[in-house]
Order: sequence, then C-alpha cells, then structure tokens
Amino acid sequence: MQEEFSYNTGRSDIVLKEYGRNVEKLVKYISSLDDKALRTQYAYTLIALMKQLHPIQKQLSDSQQRVWDHLTVMSEFNLDIDAPYPLPTENQMHKKPRKVAYSQTNIRFKHFGKNLQKMVESALEQEGEDKIEEAMVKIIKLMKSFYSMQVNDQIEDEVVINTINTLCKGRFNVRPLKQKYPDAFKNVKIPAGNVLTQGATSTAKSNNSNSSKKKRRRKRK
Repeated sequence: MQEEFSYNTGRSDIVLKEYGRNVEKLVKYISSLDDKALRTQYAYTLIALMKQLHPIQKQLSDSQQRVWDHLTVMSEFNLDIDAPYPLPTENQMHKKPRKVAYSQTNIRFKHFGKNLQKMVESALEQEGEDKIEEAMVKIIKLMKSFYSMQVNDQIEDEVVINTINTLCKGRFNVRPLKQKYPDAFKNVKIPAGNVLTQGATSTAKSNNSNSSKKKRRRKRK
C-alpha cells in the first residue's frame, strides 16, 4: 500500500507567514466552534500564544490591537467573538490609501531647483536697476559656487547667463553684467576638503596603496 504524503505545494497559501500554518489551523478550528463564549475563551488563549511567537510585537505602541487584527485576518474575517478591540472588516483592511497631494509647481530648471526661480523673481521685484543688478550678481555667484561644490567642476558662463535670462522672461538681461562685474563670473576654487569629493579621493588613495602593496609582494617572490 502506497503512503500518501501531504506537501505544502498542494496546500492553500498561508495568510500571515510569520505565525505559520499551525496557528492558522487553530484559528480555523476556533472559528468553527458553535459556542461564542468558547470561541472567545480560545481566542484569548491563542492571542497569548501569538504574543510568545512574536515578542517584538510588545515594543509597538498598538501591539495589543495589532495581534487581534492579525487573528481576524487569519480567520478570513469570519471570527465572531467578544474581543477587547473593534475587529477590522475586510473592506477596511483592503481599502486603498489616500493619494498624497503633491505640489504641481512648474519648475523651469529642475536641476537648479525651485529656490533659484524664487531668487530671480525676488531680484526682479527690487526697486531700481542698481538693486536688481546687485541681486543678480549675488545669484550668479551662488550658482557658480553651488555648482562647483556639487558637481566638482566649473559651470560655463553661458549656461549661467542663459538660465537666468530665461527665468527673467525678458524683464532683465544679465549678459551685460559679465563685463560690468567680471569678478562675479570668476571660476570658484573647489576646496580640497570638499565633503562631496572626499569619498572619491580617499577611495582612489586606498586603491593606489593596495596596488602598490601587491607590486611589492610580487617583487619579493
């Protein structure tokens, strides 16, 4: 007589794998009982067992209610007991979360960010051309400084001029400022201790030292 074996591949999927198939069998057994008082009594006993299986649940602020929710889910929402918390329904558990509202602000140059756009708009609101020029010079210096720190390279003057002029929308032209304020367009020296470049530099040094050690070992052999 050939013995028949039961494999997990032929069984139904486990609803909550962290509790295992045996706990789910106990939940189904409790759900099948006719006496509500007995179902409630066994449910409390099973909850104590579930807490022992997952002691980390105690660290959560809603640990008590969470375990009862898990019990309800494993019963496929068919467990009628006197629970200490309102048990969730199937619709509540499968309810889609609300969409997060994102600002739809149009950023013309996303790689420079929204703040550049705000600074240009603020500069254009200054009274008098001298004030506007002074604000634009500060913006130019900031663009060159931030770019050199983040990209570890120099930004071309034409990129700065065209970007700001596009944001100005014809209300102001910064191109003449290149001759009037040449210092504003000077390339910014990248500091040796730049945090953004330290990682790459240290990695290169480490690779060089490792390669030199390997060469020494080969010579010794």
